[in-house]
Amino acid sequence: MLNNAIATPALQPFQELEQSVWKKEMCAGCRGCITVCPANTLAYDLKLARPYQITPCVDCKACLDACPRTPANMDKLSLDILGPHLDVYNVKATAGNKRYQNGGAVTALLKTALDEGLVDRVIVMGADRWAQKAYARVVSDSSSLDRAAGSIYMNNDALETMKDIMKDDSIRNVAIVGTPCAIQSIGLLRKSSNEYSVKLTQKIRFAIGLFCFESFDDRLIPEVTKRLGVPSWRIAKMNAGEGRLTVTLRSGEVKTLPLSSLAEFVKPGCRKCNDFTSKLADISVGSVGSAAGSSVVITRTPEGAGLLEIAREVGAIDVAGGVDVAAIEKVGKLKLKKNGF
Repeated sequence: MLNNAIATPALQPFQELEQSVWKKEMCAGCRGCITVCPANTLAYDLKLARPYQITPCVDCKACLDACPRTPANMDKLSLDILGPHLDVYNVKATAGNKRYQNGGAVTALLKTALDEGLVDRVIVMGADRWAQKAYARVVSDSSSLDRAAGSIYMNNDALETMKDIMKDDSIRNVAIVGTPCAIQSIGLLRKSSNEYSVKLTQKIRFAIGLFCFESFDDRLIPEVTKRLGVPSWRIAKMNAGEGRLTVTLRSGEVKTLPLSSLAEFVKPGCRKCNDFTSKLADISVGSVGSAAGSSVVITRTPEGAGLLEIAREVGAIDVAGGVDVAAIEKVGKLKLKKNGF
């Protein structure tokens, strides 16, 4: 007897992501799938906070390797808070800047990487200081890095900037700064043998990950300025921690808002994140557990340790011990609990 059942057509890779990640509001917004795709199949919808298809898929499956939120890839990610590492330090830049937060360690490390010829470009999130809107910046001159200093709590398209860099043969090595979701994508791609994954990651010499509890969508700034009664251009910097958003104005005045009152502006995908300390980075940097005026720096790979040592040797940073690891563990566990892990 003939079997008349119609076989279900196999899903294309982007359709697998659509069903298992995007429609379930699990997308991290890291843009790893968009970045690695050789056919430019995907673009990012800021309102929906997820990618969508714009051109035919070539079925290379690189996007599946890149996504940190597929069930298969989430199973690969440990729930250990601190993650694999070599050492943990208190670090602060020897040269200051009013926009530096918690010691300016990230900026000092990036300046060292450029000035010492370790990388050709660095990719960071900057901000339009008038509207306070975030955007990715590709920097080739260390003197320009101070303009991008300070924490950015919206948008996360730094990784997508690698699409153009991959096409530029004059750029051999880059350092990129990202939140845990972007770093997870880079880490997954580094472990992939897919030719498009290899092409992308072979140019990333240093992946610098940030501690991150959650991030916000683009509605945050209009809400903050409305509640504080100030125009966006008066904001000098913002810092989220200890249950509040601290806003420093250009005048030096400091205002705060409870983070709990801003919950509706948290990106949906952040509620599915299981990484606080960017465990797949070469170096992770954060404020929790640090000494006053310093950043916590976790070296995780020989490359990360080498960059830190060079920065210390050239006098760009001061390095000390005394990190409160228990504080990091506490906040990391709180994030896991809040997100259902």
